[in-house]
Amino acid sequence: MDAKPTADRSLKETIRALRIDEAERTGVVVALREADLARLGMLQDRLKPVFDEVPRHVELFDTGITPGETPRLWIDMVSFVEIGRDKRSYRFLQDTRDGRRVLIESADIGAVAGRITAYVARRLIERERLLAQTPALAPEPAAGEPALPPADLPAPFVASQPAGDAPPVMEAPAAATLPVQEPPAAEAQRVRFSGFGAFVIFLIGIAAGIGGVLAVAQFAVRI
Repeated sequence: MDAKPTADRSLKETIRALRIDEAERTGVVVALREADLARLGMLQDRLKPVFDEVPRHVELFDTGITPGETPRLWIDMVSFVEIGRDKRSYRFLQDTRDGRRVLIESADIGAVAGRITAYVARRLIERERLLAQTPALAPEPAAGEPALPPADLPAPFVASQPAGDAPPVMEAPAAATLPVQEPPAAEAQRVRFSGFGAFVIFLIGIAAGIGGVLAVAQFAVRI
């Protein structure tokens, strides 16, 4: 790879080209990763004018390079570019419902940039079509039918429909006063007497028990 500076190459591109050439000669893992980042940076600079033309209010694309074990140049949330196994080609990938597919794989940076530009243009056209679609309107009710289904109300709250087109008037049931039922006096007295009688029987039982014990004791003393 020619790493000599030329008149049509910027200083940034020249530095990246030198790093790539040094990584290919040494074969060091760290240097190779830096070379991948340099290649992705060159592609990002090539795509910068394309993304500058995208309207600012469109949030479909969020480009950026993520370093790591496999450096990637992200185009949007589902597509990115990474360096191939030969460390020379670019692989433009997209995640879909059927899995990941390769949109283009080439060592020509111009061809990859052109494919990404077409992808960006297609996404913008799809967005315009979605915005241009008229939302489906709900069917209007037929003449004489209410706009909403009748509510399932209890019988006292069923609306009575007056003549004309006036809205239904809801009739509330009259407040009903229920008499307070009090327990009969005889029953209350019976309940109270039952409780008192049980207490008296309890006292009689205790007295009978004490009398029996005293009688047994006197009989034992006489013997």
